[in-house]
Amino acid sequence: MKKELFSNEITILRDTFRRLLRRRAKTNIIKLIDKTHPADLALLFRYFNENEQGEIFNDLKPSEDTAEFLNELDESISIRLIENESPERIAQILEYASSNEQAYLMGLIDNTYASSVIDLLKAEKQEELEEMMAYPEDSAGILMYTDVFTLHEETKAKDAIYALQDQEDAEMVFYLYTLDNDGRLTGVISLRDLVTTSG
Repeated sequence: MKKELFSNEITILRDTFRRLLRRRAKTNIIKLIDKTHPADLALLFRYFNENEQGEIFNDLKPSEDTAEFLNELDESISIRLIENESPERIAQILEYASSNEQAYLMGLIDNTYASSVIDLLKAEKQEELEEMMAYPEDSAGILMYTDVFTLHEETKAKDAIYALQDQEDAEMVFYLYTLDNDGRLTGVISLRDLVTTSG
């Protein structure tokens, strides 16, 4: 029963997108994109033809949702959409993706095209991405999350918690690394230890 309902919802959503595409109702298409979860939109793309996929992809603005959408797509669709787009636009989208997502997407496409996209990223993102892509495709290194959360060693626990809460792109933080004035590692604190510390 639940599977039929899900299938029915996908059909309704697909038909709604198609109707809006026929009418060239760009504003309504963008509203529908904004209301659709990236994973659902990626699933929906299996049911669109290449022209429909291209039109809808053109309406996606660079954002975390768009980066997530590209990672959720079937590989063959991701490759086609990325390689048919300008490196500038793909770089704008990748600015919102995690290092792992960036490495995954750049690993899918032609090396020359990937290099042209990577060259357009901010210097720090370029370094991270190139480091991750240096690992063999079948190694665990490419899956490694390289972003770490660092604080000065004299930061108080409550300030560290506030800093963590303000950090939007801190993905899966389990440990905090403390640094001295010269940027050298002085300690490691688990998230559990941090929240149970007074002060």
